[in-house]
Amino acid sequence: MESRINLAREIGRDLWRYKWLLLLAILTVVSAMTVIVVTHSTRQKTSEYNELMAEQDRLDIEWRNLLLEQNTLMEHSRVEALAREKLGMKRPEPGKEKLVMQP
Repeated sequence: MESRINLAREIGRDLWRYKWLLLLAILTVVSAMTVIVVTHSTRQKTSEYNELMAEQDRLDIEWRNLLLEQNTLMEHSRVEALAREKLGMKRPEPGKEKLVMQP
């Protein structure tokens, strides 16, 4: 009569017999998952860095434009022209100028 083989016991024995091979297989899978996670994180950080660099470039351009606008608005000839046109101001004659000094 044939004896029945307990499959669960045989699998357990094989796993115990090849425990180092099983451990290496598990470590290989864990290592592969770690590589996947690190690669994904690196790609996300690279994408974020590129977006921040583009934002910095945009802000630098805006800053330069604002400096140009400020310099244009502060130009002496422009201020003088606006004072004449909008406020009706004019330069005093040299004889009518008064010097005020603080102590």
